[in-house]
Amino acid sequence: MNMPVAIEHAVQCQTGQKTVRCLRIVNETRDVKTFWFGLKAGETLAFKPGQFLSMTFVIDGADQTRCYSISSTPNQPRQFSVTVKRVPGGQVSNWLHDSLDVGTELRVGTPAGHFNCIDIRADKWLLLSGGSGITPGMSMVRWMLQAGDYQDLHFVHSARSPEDIIFHDELLGLDRQWPDFRLSVVCEQAGGEHGWGGYRGRLNAELLNLICPDFRTRRILCCGPAPYMQGVRELLETLGYPMQQYVEESFGGAMVPQAKAPQAEAPKPADQVSAPVAIHYARSQKQGQGSTEQSLLDIALASGIWIESACRNGICGSCKVRKLEGSVSMSGAMALDAGQISEGYVLACCAYPLEDMTLDL
Repeated sequence: MNMPVAIEHAVQCQTGQKTVRCLRIVNETRDVKTFWFGLKAGETLAFKPGQFLSMTFVIDGADQTRCYSISSTPNQPRQFSVTVKRVPGGQVSNWLHDSLDVGTELRVGTPAGHFNCIDIRADKWLLLSGGSGITPGMSMVRWMLQAGDYQDLHFVHSARSPEDIIFHDELLGLDRQWPDFRLSVVCEQAGGEHGWGGYRGRLNAELLNLICPDFRTRRILCCGPAPYMQGVRELLETLGYPMQQYVEESFGGAMVPQAKAPQAEAPKPADQVSAPVAIHYARSQKQGQGSTEQSLLDIALASGIWIESACRNGICGSCKVRKLEGSVSMSGAMALDAGQISEGYVLACCAYPLEDMTLDL
């Protein structure tokens, strides 16, 4: 009976979660809305332009956590926005569009992610985005504009149709007032009452060379649906782009393609027999009991130790923890890079203990 109390206390003390309130809702396109949130008096949300954060919503009496990129600028530290596309069948996105009202309160985690223009630097930028993947790029350009940091930046956005171009009017305004800012929009379909006189189709070699002939000299940041980013990677590799200059959003951090992906841990053997394990939490001096068939995340939550999580499949990176002793089996840890793995970090949602362990929690 006391377990939820212990976990809730840990939410506030260990993860720095904050309670925020919805201030206003803006319709961007037919299936995209921007939700603005404010923090309590005296509180601020420190983040870097391009980062994401986890958001926990209470839907039908149960907590649902998702990660969203912040679309606003850090120059407004007491309020922030996320821009969300309605996903067919998506429990949270549909609830946000249909049921979230101004005044609703929810919890947010600490902003994270290396996909930002502070940790990543360049002399010349090329931002490539598809659909709602435009949001971290908007945070970056809004911050640059308000900071007076007018960098050499080309923003190439791909949308389904003219009616689906998120932030179109604002981007056109940036294009007019920012000397070294250039906007290019590619639409798959013409559509719309007035048709479309811009670039048509999908981004390909011919279009990229036409739109941005100097793309090989620019640091490329890419964000969008997984098929879009895969297509961009394959396109750039075919065109001989220096891929060490390419970075894409993965919600766990900045992902730079490598010749061979780093091996996080050995995957769990199919014939492994379940065995009991003890997990020691070094900072809190607590002990957890579980089995090799349970993830580190499930064992921790059952032991009253809060670990922030969202996707539960190794993508968002919010459940990253450092193991001090012991080994795990882990696969699908897309949110970890080679450096983090070498430092002992694992993703609790998809890491299974092979023996007794000590975690830095």
